[in-house]
Order: sequence, then structure tokens, then C-alpha cells
Amino acid sequence: MWMNRVKTGIEGLDILTHGGLPAETVTLVSGPAGSGKSLMCMQFACEGALVDNEPTLYVSLEESTESIARALANYTMDDNHPLRGGKLTVMDMGWLRKELAAARPEWGMARLDTLWNEGKSYLVNMDWIKEEAQVEMEMEAGMVGFGTLEAAVEHFCGVSGIKRLVIDSIAAVGLYYDAPEDLRRELFRFGRFLREKKLNVMLITESVSGVANQTRYGVEHFIADAHIVLGLRNIRGEFKRTIMIQKMRFSGHDTGIHPFKITDSGIEVDTREFLRF
Repeated sequence: MWMNRVKTGIEGLDILTHGGLPAETVTLVSGPAGSGKSLMCMQFACEGALVDNEPTLYVSLEESTESIARALANYTMDDNHPLRGGKLTVMDMGWLRKELAAARPEWGMARLDTLWNEGKSYLVNMDWIKEEAQVEMEMEAGMVGFGTLEAAVEHFCGVSGIKRLVIDSIAAVGLYYDAPEDLRRELFRFGRFLREKKLNVMLITESVSGVANQTRYGVEHFIADAHIVLGLRNIRGEFKRTIMIQKMRFSGHDTGIHPFKITDSGIEVDTREFLRF
């Protein structure tokens, strides 16, 4: 049966997925620090912006726009200037998290106006900050929660018509929820929202140290249609990066564990080599 697929910008990954990710689905990318999660998602974003000419939104909750641009400059995909071409927008939510974490006793419309004005250089467009009551409630509580993310994505869907979305990372959002049941409820609600928007989505989360397939909160994979697990494996005294597709709805896929390298072109997956542990 023919299926519309989305190229990831990583040839080996497209081979493992039998031609690319199913369109309009949510893909979770998990792995430990240094495993290549952000790079994989940036290649996905650049593929959309540069090759498919799709408006793409990359939401960063930890790295600044400057840090992302500096990292991107190490790879050949930056030769086409994706951050200056108009199709790829990076939203620096890390700045907003920092501002909300600062000790500020006052709150209200005056403070919201200040954030709205200050944030323009970091968040590209701040109109969405005043469009939803849920956003003000979360900000008053000092958090960048799923309601805030939803308002930002909704705004850019309407204004820019985005087709691809990366959130780096939902693990950072989960830190704001003290009760596991609150996190689970809001995460599932956010997952439903993403599917309703019919976007091609990549979400990043962390894996538990020493347990490659276990995500930070243990529930993130439930909202994803596909789950790509990246790893760092000690093989005969040498650390190797690995990739495995743990699940993929709507399509068959490779089920093996493969090594990959990071070169000046980005991630290169060795689809012919299988690792066994």
C-alpha cells in the first residue's frame, strides 16, 4: 500500500524506515547526552526547510539560537544558510525559561508586556504569549509547560503555515510537573494536539542512564507514532553511537541495531552492519 513519507535528511535512516517517516506523524528521538539527538532533529528540520521548501519550526528549550547556529556551522548543511533562508525558524524558549526562573515578585499584564517586548529578539514573534489564558497561568507559576508550547505552535501554524516541528526537548518541559499524573495528562493532551495539527514532528527526550530504551519519564513514547533510540555503546573499549527503531506505526521498518558516525555531513548510518549485545 502506497504511503506518503517524509525524508529525514539522513539517507541511512530513510533506508531503515523503508523510505522515510510516515507523513503527519509524531516521532520520539531518545538517547543519552552526546548520542546525536539534536543533530538528528536539526537534519530533519533542514531537510524540510532546504530540500522540501517547508516552513519549519525548531523549538529549543535548552540551547540558545546562537549556540544552535554555532553548532550548525560545523556541518555542510549550513552551507545553504538554513537559519537565514526564511523557511527555518528557531524559537529560543531557553531564554523564556531563564526569565521565569528569575526571582520576580510582581506579575500581571505589566510583566507580560515586558516579556512580550524583551522576547522578540529571542522568540521571533511573541504575539502568541497574549493569546491564551493558559499561557499566562503557566508563566505566573514560573513554568514553560505544554500549554505554552501549544500556544506557540498554534500561532506559527496560523502565521507561517509550518509543516515540520522539532521540540528540543520535552524532558525540559517535564521538569515543571511535580505530580506524575499531571505530567502524563498534559503530555497526552499535547500529543493529541500535535496529531490534530497534522504536522511532521520530532520530539527529543533523554534516556535513563544505563537503560537505552527507557525514557526520562517513562511515558513519552506513548504519544509517539515512532520511537528512534540512539545509544552510546562500549564495544571492546571503544564507544560507538548506535541507532535502533523501537517502533513505527503505519509502516514496517528495520529492527536491528546499527552503528552510525557523525561527519561534516551530519549523521551517517551504516545500514549494512548489525550490532549484537
